[in-house]
Amino acid sequence: MFEYILIGVLLLLSFYFSGTETAMTAVSMPQLYDLGKKGNWRAQKIMMLKKDSPKLLGTLLFGNNIVNIALTALSTALMIDFFGEKYGVLIATFGVSFVVLLFSEILPKTYAMNNALSFSMMSVPILNFFVICFSPIVRSFNLLSKGLIKLLPSAEPVADAEAVKAEIRGTLLMPTKDNLINQERVMLKSVLDLSDVTVEDIMVHRSHVVSLNASLPVSEIFEFVSRSPYSRIPLWKGEPDNIIGVLHAKALLKMMNSYYRGKSKVSIVDYLTKPWFVLNTTSLLDQLHAFKKRREHFALVVDEYGVIEGLVTLEDILEEIVGDISDENDSPDQSVLQVIKTDAGGYRLDGQTTIRDINRHFRWELSDEHASTLAGYILYEAERIPSEGETFVIDGFSFTIVQKEKNRLAVVDILPPAS
Repeated sequence: MFEYILIGVLLLLSFYFSGTETAMTAVSMPQLYDLGKKGNWRAQKIMMLKKDSPKLLGTLLFGNNIVNIALTALSTALMIDFFGEKYGVLIATFGVSFVVLLFSEILPKTYAMNNALSFSMMSVPILNFFVICFSPIVRSFNLLSKGLIKLLPSAEPVADAEAVKAEIRGTLLMPTKDNLINQERVMLKSVLDLSDVTVEDIMVHRSHVVSLNASLPVSEIFEFVSRSPYSRIPLWKGEPDNIIGVLHAKALLKMMNSYYRGKSKVSIVDYLTKPWFVLNTTSLLDQLHAFKKRREHFALVVDEYGVIEGLVTLEDILEEIVGDISDENDSPDQSVLQVIKTDAGGYRLDGQTTIRDINRHFRWELSDEHASTLAGYILYEAERIPSEGETFVIDGFSFTIVQKEKNRLAVVDILPPAS
C-alpha cells in the first residue's frame, strides 16, 4: 500500500515541477511588476526568483528529474513483482512512459501555459522551499555547466535597443484569438515607429500652407484670420519663402484691442513670434521631444538648402499615434480620409492623400520610400506625368487617373488585388 501512495506523491510532484517550469517561463514580467508594485508578495517573490534564472531552472530540472527517475524505478520494481521479470520490464517501460508523458509532461505544461500567472502564484511558496533545499546541489551543477560551456564555441548576440523594439513590435503585430489587432496595439506600434518616420512624411506641403503677406493692411489681416480655421498663420514679406514670423490667434486679439481703441499705431510685426525652422529629415520622435522642450506646437519644414517645404505641428505627430483628431473648426475633408467606393469595387481618393494614411486606413503596404503622397507614388512608378483615364498596375494594385489639374493628379481610383 505504501508503494502506491508513494507513486501517487511522486506523480503529483512531477506534475508540480513540470507545470511550474512552464508557468515560470511563460508568466508576464510586466504583469508581475504591476502586481508587485501593489504589494503582492507572491509576485515580488517570483520576480526575485526569475532574476537568478540558472538557479531557478536548475532547481526545477533537478527536482523533476529526481522525481521521474524515482517514479520509474519504483514502478518498474512493482511491475516485476506482479508480472515477473520478462513482462514486468516491458509493461513498466511502456506503461510508466505513457503515465509520465501524460500526467507529468503534457497535462501540467498545457495547463500551466494557459494559466501561467495563477499557476506560478500558487506554486511559489513551495518552489521557494525547494530552491533553498536544493541550493548546494544546484550551485555545484551550475558551476560544472559553466565550465563545460566555456569549452564550446558561442556567439551570443548582445541585446540592444533596436532588438528590444523589434521584439515588442513583433508582439504587437501578433494576431489575437479573433485574428484582429485592437486599436491599443496599433497606437503602441505607432509610438515605436516615430523614430523611423520623418517630418517630411507627415508635413503639410507648402502648396497647402495658408500664409499671409505682412504688408497687407491690418484690417485685411484681421478679416482673413478671423475667418480662418487655423490658430497660427505664417506671415511673409517680399516673397512667400521669406517667412518673417507666425501670427497666433491670441496675439491677434491683443492687436485688435489696441487697433480699435486707437491707442497707438499698430504694427503687425510687433505681434509675431519668431519662426522656427526644422530640417525635413528630422524624425518624429526627435521633433516631439523638441516640441516639448521649446513648448511650441508649430514649426516650418525646410530642406538641406533652406527652402521651405511645408509645416508640421504637434497635432500632426499626435495623429500619427492616435489617428485623426478633429475639432469644431475642422471641416470633414481636413480631418478624415475621404474615400468613395467605386462601382468596380475600388476606392476613389484625392491624389494628395498620403501613403501613410492610405496604408493605415486600408491595412495595405504601399511603399512610401520614394513618395509621400498617392500622386507622387504614381509619378515615381510611371516615370512620367500620366494622362486622364490612364491605368497603371503597380504591385498588384490598379491605379486609374480620374482627374488632373494641370500637371497635378487630383483624383485617383485604386482597385486592390483580388483576395
